[in-house]
Amino acid sequence: MRSNAKQLSKLISYWLRHHPEDGDLVIDDFGWTSTDQLLEALSKRNFTIQLDELVQLSKDFDKIRWEIDLGKNRIRATHGHSIPVILEDKAQSPPAELYHGSHIGAIQSIAEKGLSVMSRQFVHLSATVETAISVGSRHGKPIIIEINTKQLVSDGWVFYQTSDNVWLTTNIPAKYLSFGAWCPVNETNESLLKELSREIGNRKSHFLYHSLQKIKAVWQSGASDDVLFQNQETGECHVVHLTYTKREQEVDGWPHIERFETINEWFAKGLWDDQQYFYDLK
Repeated sequence: MRSNAKQLSKLISYWLRHHPEDGDLVIDDFGWTSTDQLLEALSKRNFTIQLDELVQLSKDFDKIRWEIDLGKNRIRATHGHSIPVILEDKAQSPPAELYHGSHIGAIQSIAEKGLSVMSRQFVHLSATVETAISVGSRHGKPIIIEINTKQLVSDGWVFYQTSDNVWLTTNIPAKYLSFGAWCPVNETNESLLKELSREIGNRKSHFLYHSLQKIKAVWQSGASDDVLFQNQETGECHVVHLTYTKREQEVDGWPHIERFETINEWFAKGLWDDQQYFYDLK
């Protein structure tokens, strides 16, 4: 082992700092991996080494490169990471705005259930819109989710910052999320549906007139009076620009309505396009 110490230490540091997947290692959000897992990975690369030898190798460095926790059977690099890890286990104050990049297929679930840690220890958040877009693009057409960090901190959430400006926290309920100008309608939608009914009035020829008992408001724009209504039987969606006129809509063709076959079509076209303008991406 001694003759290969330099090569061995470089490989371990490479895995712990940059590419754990190259050694089939599982690194948690604090940079730790199992020493048993590491020794097994080294064995597959024809490096035969025992735990006590690994500890001694770490002590031979002129400066500390790894931290070994024998009580919990784990090891991590102390610095030099290119992967996001938390090296300081101290909570920090997040910036006023954080973002999460996701894809169209996940938005409905996120809007209903919020952001979940899934198989990780934390939800990963980005400090910039650009980073969120890059993350979301890995799985399809990206959608940006904005996080109300001020309210989360006020309500007791704790945030950690990783070495590459990624922020971590625990599960985030949907009420703390917005999607650019849009957010799901969480409260009763009776007032919105009532306004739509009033603007359509008694025009039985209006294509939504006979569907009013089947539709509900599901998303609302904070930048305009646009509301997304969905037919609960067919799944068909309509973005309606409510005018809030004081009488039955007197101008033929209003309220302005844009139709989408499904809510996913609206995510992919309507919501996505609105986000391009909202975040000045076009």
